[in-house]
Amino acid sequence: MKKPIYFLAYEGMELLDLAGPQSAFQEASQAVPDSYSLTVISFDKEPVRCEAGLQIMPELALGEVMTCHTLVIPGGKGARSELFTAQQLQMLARLMSRCERVVSICTGVYFTARAGLAEGTKVTTHWAFIDDLKAQFPHLNVDSEKLYVQDGRYWSSAGVTSGIDLTLRLIELDLGKAVSHQVAKHLVVYLKRSGNQKQFSDLLNMQKPRTPRMEMVNEWIKAHVHEEMSVQDLAQVVHLSERQCHRLFLSETGNTPAQYIEKYRMQLASELLATSDKNIKSIALSLGYHTSHGFNRAFQRNFSVSPTAYRSAFLTR
Repeated sequence: MKKPIYFLAYEGMELLDLAGPQSAFQEASQAVPDSYSLTVISFDKEPVRCEAGLQIMPELALGEVMTCHTLVIPGGKGARSELFTAQQLQMLARLMSRCERVVSICTGVYFTARAGLAEGTKVTTHWAFIDDLKAQFPHLNVDSEKLYVQDGRYWSSAGVTSGIDLTLRLIELDLGKAVSHQVAKHLVVYLKRSGNQKQFSDLLNMQKPRTPRMEMVNEWIKAHVHEEMSVQDLAQVVHLSERQCHRLFLSETGNTPAQYIEKYRMQLASELLATSDKNIKSIALSLGYHTSHGFNRAFQRNFSVSPTAYRSAFLTR
């Protein structure tokens, strides 16, 4: 029996937040016939215009939906506005109560929050709106880092492409890993990211401007990434005691020196696995690991996947 999936369209929505998940569910439906039925709805069945200017023609009004397995609510400027009436939000709340899954993409969580998410419900959204979401809805448990989170039947994602990551996870739960992987491959999603992955790359964070001392030690780490490093080495670079160096890293990065070095090496490793043909042992040696075992353990600790599995999913030749 087909699972009815509904996508709520509204004025000012982000098109990709709807089209991305819809395309993934559609591919799954082709891979496994009769798995899903996909329908675009709006509050009143009237055409709506998305942020990009394209007009969407809904098939049903929200009040006409009788049975719903999954409701997908995309984000967009419209979701953050307060143009929707109390009656419309009540209609949405009633529909949400009848759904097995309620999925918000990006700022679509503003809709679910206004429609009455319970106190303490865990949610996430795009990093740019985390603080605003916390301020407007202090009763929610807002996760500022995860790509997507689940709290019971409520799912939320960071937005845009992470909406596809979340949809692939839902397909995996419904139809199995093989189908989810097939859909990801067809959509040219090189790596299905887990919800536990962060919205920001640690390597990007490491490249942000910081104090001169931290910049100095950061450049030294880059130049010596293939060598063994100790806190004593780092302390000498910035002319500090080991204890002072340890405090510098904690205050500047939130990590100990050892944690910082490992994260930097692992981000470089992920890039090498994705863009080069170097074997894993060579990559490990180039990043200061004398054994593949130690390298594999560090990679698994940071990415929750082995280097081999990462490469097989991500490498384009």
